Amino acid sequence: MEIANQQNKPVSRLQLNISGGKEQDVLLAAFLTLVFGPVGLLFTTLSGGFIMIILEIIIAILTFAYGTLTTTFYGAAAVQLACTIWAVYAALNKYKTIEQRIKYRNTESILYKTAIVFLAFVVAVPLIIILLYIIKQGVTQVNWHFLTNVPKPVGETGGGILNALVGTLIIVAISAVIAIPIGIMAGIYLSENPKTRLTYWAGLCVDILQGVPSIVVGIVVYFWVVKPLGTFSAISGSIALAIMMLPIVIRSTEETLKLLPPSLKEAALSLGVPYHRVIIKIIVPCGFAGILSGIVLSIARVVGETAPLLFTAFGNPYLSGSIVKPMESLPHLIYTYATSPYDDWHDLAWGASFLLLVFVLVLNISTKLITKRWKVQL
Repeated sequence: MEIANQQNKPVSRLQLNISGGKEQDVLLAAFLTLVFGPVGLLFTTLSGGFIMIILEIIIAILTFAYGTLTTTFYGAAAVQLACTIWAVYAALNKYKTIEQRIKYRNTESILYKTAIVFLAFVVAVPLIIILLYIIKQGVTQVNWHFLTNVPKPVGETGGGILNALVGTLIIVAISAVIAIPIGIMAGIYLSENPKTRLTYWAGLCVDILQGVPSIVVGIVVYFWVVKPLGTFSAISGSIALAIMMLPIVIRSTEETLKLLPPSLKEAALSLGVPYHRVIIKIIVPCGFAGILSGIVLSIARVVGETAPLLFTAFGNPYLSGSIVKPMESLPHLIYTYATSPYDDWHDLAWGASFLLLVFVLVLNISTKLITKRWKVQL
């Protein structure tokens, strides 16, 4: 009966426990103002923060114009101390009632959401500007002649990028043939044996490989493949791109297969199906959408890489189909022509940039559609 009576009693305001008490807010306000000055004061009082920001700007302008470094330091220290005192005082007197505290939390939430949306917009603006500029400069250069002819010698007008288009397709296709089987098998092993020592070190190596700069990969492949062969070649460029594709394919395969319920494998094994057939016929097909998304994403990642191809495929002004000889690619053509002093080559570079941009966008949009269609979370 006593427990029931206690449950039926109205909860008083003093019994409510809202996350983040007054003491924590006071310490946080003092810390923020000590570190960020007037900007940290905005945490406790918006009007005070804006007032002190304006005051600090005025003091900085006056001391910069008429003062010395010492006066500037003392002025900034005075503003910092005033902000700290103001922040502590505001934090101590902010929460007189629970209604005010809840109102403040809601206002704070709205401000943080607004700041997040604003910063996301600020990050997206440069990307949008770059995309629009490339489209503006490159779309006018693309035509049938541009796509079906090789570049002209210096001094002759016209020409196209057929050699770079064919070279990019060949190099990327060979790199995919190398990286996809190895990456899928490695991803299957990591997902099926999550607690072994080999899995730990293999996963660590994959993470490190994913962070290796592309130019370092190109230099390594130059010493491993190009120098022993004695010539630049498309196959060496494909090997460099395949090394860069591996971490994405491995991780996407591993994480996708981990999302599958263990009951799938257990049901198949209970029916007497061999382990290798369970993996090939059940596990991999069920995670095919996620694996395919990782493959497409890895191709989109490497198709625009220039640095590895500078040391491996090198480039070729002619149309070549031999994988043991130098071969042109879109990234290398863009780099070479964009840094040249000729306007005709600049036009070709803008057109090639537009095509490469469209190709990468199509691959990324395809990845989004695949993950949305099969509801795969990578």
